[in-house]
Amino acid sequence: MVLLRTEHAEGDPDDGGIAHQTVRWPIPCHTVLTFHDPPSFPCGVVSLLPGTLLNGCAGTYRVVRALDKGGMGEIFVGRDLAGGREVAIKLQTARMFETTGEYGDYGGDLSQEFNRMRDILDVRGIPRVLDEGKVGRSGRRFLVMELVNGVTAAQWIEDNLPVPRAAAVSVIAQLCEILGRLHAKQYVHCDVTARNVMIQCDGSVRLLDVGISVPVGEAQPDPCGSPGYAPPEQHRGSELTPQVDVFSLGALLFQMLTGKLPYDGVEYPFDGTEQPFPGGLRAEIDKDLRALGLSMVSLDPLERPRAADELPEYLRRMLPAPGTCALPNATVPDPTAYYRHGLGEL
Repeated sequence: MVLLRTEHAEGDPDDGGIAHQTVRWPIPCHTVLTFHDPPSFPCGVVSLLPGTLLNGCAGTYRVVRALDKGGMGEIFVGRDLAGGREVAIKLQTARMFETTGEYGDYGGDLSQEFNRMRDILDVRGIPRVLDEGKVGRSGRRFLVMELVNGVTAAQWIEDNLPVPRAAAVSVIAQLCEILGRLHAKQYVHCDVTARNVMIQCDGSVRLLDVGISVPVGEAQPDPCGSPGYAPPEQHRGSELTPQVDVFSLGALLFQMLTGKLPYDGVEYPFDGTEQPFPGGLRAEIDKDLRALGLSMVSLDPLERPRAADELPEYLRRMLPAPGTCALPNATVPDPTAYYRHGLGEL
């Protein structure tokens, strides 16, 4: 791994600073640890300084470096001082102009995420939650989770576009296995995107960020989800079902095969009359896989497969057989290895 730059921003250790790190790609698979672009912060807002100690309910953790930033919070690599292992730390976004009550309510979202992750601890393929706590004068909440090594599907797609069919199908099939277990726990993920999917060095796939997941059948009054991956019902306050995740899987499938999401350029929110690929679908895609993908991204939930566990019957014949060799155009990492080595459940 080649670190090109490390910068530390000065700030109040209680409220933080930031370490920026840039990684040169590609790098050997055995050294891969994903870093997104250095997080950017509003003027005057800094994050945790490397070396900051966080006291959770079950242990103490030292911040090592910044990893990512999203709308729901900031992600850091930390070290468990008791066990010595590296962990991922998700920290509530810094307080700006919110009242104490409002900021506490936002922190409640992380507490809900902690409780959801506790409910799904045995769902293989989703990182385990380890601890929670608060830090700083504002009482910023944080979660401590298993750290996943690998590359995001977003980076992997960019490096391998167009993704070979066998690799794309292997990613979707592995996500179907994970989502099937999640749906069996009566949860909808609601944010299956290329940034929330990790491909590990051995080709196995992990699904991240259950921050906006909901119980099956629960309605969300506020819009949620990622544009391009979220179906219309996520923006209408409808009761959400596993078909939400099926739509997102279909969008990801087309992104891997074509480099585009099906509704790129279509204005949100949908009114239900839009068609996928308004500019035309020019990529060469197997007829059966194309038909399956288009059914998955239908704006009408009733026209989609009902859940992720319905998809394997269509995908199984497209997967590499156990014991077969990697194809000449295999990607690095290679998600087909999961099925070639006989690890799949399909």
